[in-house]
Amino acid sequence: MRFVTLENCEEGMTVGKNIYGQNAMLLLRYGTKIKPSHLESLRRLGYPGIYIDDEMSQGIDIELTVDEATRNKAGKAVQDLFTSKFNGTLGHETTVKEIESILSEIVNQITRGADAVANLAALKIFDNYTYQHCVDVGVLSIILGRAMGMTKSTLIDLGKAAFFHDLGKMFVLKSVLNKPSQLTPEEFDIIKTHSQLGYDALLNDLKQPKVVAEGALYHHERHEGGGYPSGIAKDEIPVFAKIIALADAYDAITTKRVYKKALIANEAYEFIMANSGTHFCPDIVQVFVRKIPPFTVGTGVVLSNHTLAVVVQNKPSFMMRPVVKLVKQNPLDTDVYIDLAEDVDARSITIVGTM
Repeated sequence: MRFVTLENCEEGMTVGKNIYGQNAMLLLRYGTKIKPSHLESLRRLGYPGIYIDDEMSQGIDIELTVDEATRNKAGKAVQDLFTSKFNGTLGHETTVKEIESILSEIVNQITRGADAVANLAALKIFDNYTYQHCVDVGVLSIILGRAMGMTKSTLIDLGKAAFFHDLGKMFVLKSVLNKPSQLTPEEFDIIKTHSQLGYDALLNDLKQPKVVAEGALYHHERHEGGGYPSGIAKDEIPVFAKIIALADAYDAITTKRVYKKALIANEAYEFIMANSGTHFCPDIVQVFVRKIPPFTVGTGVVLSNHTLAVVVQNKPSFMMRPVVKLVKQNPLDTDVYIDLAEDVDARSITIVGTM
């Protein structure tokens, strides 16, 4: 199985992983042969691509860090909370309890993964961006928090802070939030109020611990200062907010929006590293580069020797140099694998692009 962007999808390709829409509705089942109408629907919904099964990717199995059913259930619970009527009691206590239960399961799944490199492979649903974004930021935050040695109860609080980090946007005009052109200074000031609005709702309406609310309040602060709402820096920023700031940025820049295209994972990886010490806490970035691969399993890559390959394994110590399977020129050829980190003959070979 491998990931193929919609631009490179062709009629007749075989779907390699179930594709779900909003509210966990199954859109395309595993094994379906792609038709032009399928591609048109996926483009309309904002999918960046699909997972396919073909000769090139035979034998490559993508095991997600958190399974699709749990992610879909989490997205539905977050959506239920965010879209509830704001009439004095934001959301419902039962929904918050459900989210805590789901977070417990997410922590369990991540913990069962031992120290393996995280595989965040997911299909971004444009129409469902807000809720899936919150879930994906939560999953990534928990992965980072666990790598930092946090206890399960702390990870659940971190997950809640991440799930709810954009809660305040529910109080901001949608015309401003989804504006396709550049925001005016006045409109950006409106956007910036979401941090405080979310903090107030978490404390006063959802009765969440201060550590959870502060994760939402400060997730737009920068390590070097100059962020919002308070302009604090370095050790003044709570650790939950430092983690969420990185997770939020990474997920946002790898997701297509009405006003921008998505970066592929390795481009986003470079962005995070380039902003270590300025936007992001260097200690958190160091955890990130050990846990999150720039080329996820199933990614088609172009090597510097002009050959094509598919990533089959990532290693925490050598994230930029995974194990790859070469694309065969003849179906009868034997499979060839190259460990870009360990194979002596591969020392001069680098990944120069994706396909």
